[in-house]
Amino acid sequence: MHLMFKGLVELGDPFRVSDYENGEKDGAIIIGGVDVINALKGSEFNGKVTVGVMDETFDGDLFIETGWGYSEWTPVDPVKLCVGSHDIINIVSRYEGQSIKLVISDEPIDILADSDPEKR
Repeated sequence: MHLMFKGLVELGDPFRVSDYENGEKDGAIIIGGVDVINALKGSEFNGKVTVGVMDETFDGDLFIETGWGYSEWTPVDPVKLCVGSHDIINIVSRYEGQSIKLVISDEPIDILADSDPEKR
């Protein structure tokens, strides 16, 4: 199985207590208008995965934790997206305002290929 996210990187609120009136979005990273954490919550990845961010790859066990907060004044836990010891949110955050491709796969895949992989 593999998932691909392509488009502009936007940073949102990792605690999900956003101030919508000021345009802040829920979710730590949004790529191409998609909240990556929400999209991954229902995924069926088992075991080790490879994450490709642009031309870098990271291997390891996938760990996802949805952030939540009581209010904007008392946030509790931020969103977490890690592969092994690599903080994917931190890595993707470096590309804020740029268009990127993020691929998450538990099978071999060419992350630099121009065509989109099939979703299975």
